[in-house]
This record gives sequence, structure tokens and C-alpha cells, in this order.
Amino acid sequence: MKLCRGEPLSPCWTLVYHHAMLVRPFMPSDAEALAALFHASVREAGARDYSAQQVAAWSPSSPDPQDYITRAGDRTVLVAIDEDGEVIGYGDLEPDGHIDHLYCRPDRIGMGVGSAIYAALEAAARDAGIAMVFVEASESARRLFERRGFSIDGRNDFTINGVAIHNYHMSKRIS
Repeated sequence: MKLCRGEPLSPCWTLVYHHAMLVRPFMPSDAEALAALFHASVREAGARDYSAQQVAAWSPSSPDPQDYITRAGDRTVLVAIDEDGEVIGYGDLEPDGHIDHLYCRPDRIGMGVGSAIYAALEAAARDAGIAMVFVEASESARRLFERRGFSIDGRNDFTINGVAIHNYHMSKRIS
């Protein structure tokens, strides 16, 4: 349920599972919260589908917040906040249609945050004239992207810090 009217990409409060949420553009002051959210999400949510060794290799520590400021320079980064202004998720879209990150605070997984961020990223891609979006999705993210109409193009098996892990290359035509 939208609580405001405006342009398709204008920040707008949305009611999801009885919680108000706003998806808005990234601000440099979000960087520390995004780094912490990424690490917590990988450590807690990743443990549902990956071994402790894989999770530790994927995110051995919280990333440098400056990395988020740098990445915002060449891509669309959107942040979801709750009614208290707390960051509850984020995602990014590269100019070629690649969704590199889509992460949600562990206590908000399954509450529509990831879907709302994805919908905003897809709208941004359409507005930019991008015809296809693609992602390398973890096991749990794969389920979200499948629900959003993505197809699995293949499984990627690789190593991080000497530990074998996998994800899925997925894509979706949007225009």
C-alpha cells in the first residue's frame, strides 16, 4: 500500500506487514549502517543455506563503509528505512543491469523489504532504458528472485578465501 503519490522513483512510504518502510536513494551517512547490515545478513541469513566455513569466508568482517560511498559513484544504490529511520535493507544496480547487492536486515527477512527494494531497482532500470537485469544470487536470494520472475541461467561454483561456495546467475527481461 503506497502512502504517497508522485513520480515512479520518488521516495514513498510503503506499508508492509504492518510496518512502514521508505525506499530512498543512498546518502553517504548510510555507509556505516550498510556495511554492518551486509555483515549481519551474511552471517545470520547466510547460515541458513551455507556452512559456517562458507559464511566466514564470504564475510570475514564488516566491510569498510567507504566502499559503499565509492560504489554509489557509478551505480544506483537504494536504501530501505523503517518508521524510526533505521536502515533495514539496501540494493544496488549497475549501469549494465547488474544487481550486485540486495541485502536485508536479518530480523526483517520475509517481511517484504527485499521485494520492495527490488521493485524500486527494477523501476530505476526501466527508467534508464535497461532491457535486462541480472544477478549472482545466493541460495536465499535465489528464492526471492525466482518469485520476481527471474530465470536461473546457471550455477556458479567458485572459491572465496580458499573455501568452495556457490551462487546462481539469474536474469530477467524487463522491457
